[in-house]
Amino acid sequence: MQDIRKNVSRLSAQGYCCSQIMVAMALEAQNDENPELVNAMRALCKGMHAGLVCGTLTGGACLLSMFDPKAAETELIPRLVEWFEETYTTSYCGTDCKTILGDDPMNKFERCPNIVAETYEKCRELLLDIGVQI
Repeated sequence: MQDIRKNVSRLSAQGYCCSQIMVAMALEAQNDENPELVNAMRALCKGMHAGLVCGTLTGGACLLSMFDPKAAETELIPRLVEWFEETYTTSYCGTDCKTILGDDPMNKFERCPNIVAETYEKCRELLLDIGVQI
């Protein structure tokens, strides 16, 4: 998990947001690059730039779909959403970016890196369940 946190910090320092980091780390783990995809993921940042569903969750859904679209749709994304809701509704009273961040601007720096790292690890675990290792 420490390596994941370092990668999150490195990519964040390069200007990537949560949804971009999710996909960029998955691509890097496969020794692959897709700058167009990573750039497109910016649309999901900050809850689609409207404080809606956390970009880490939507980025995680995209990550899962990169590896097995059918399994992602029918099994993996529902399991990710259930885990995310259980984990972060308890901690932050919801799964929307606006709710997770609240009124304190420091929450972005304190909460988001952990959420990204934990969600990436959960995506890896879900993919392992279907025989895909990243």
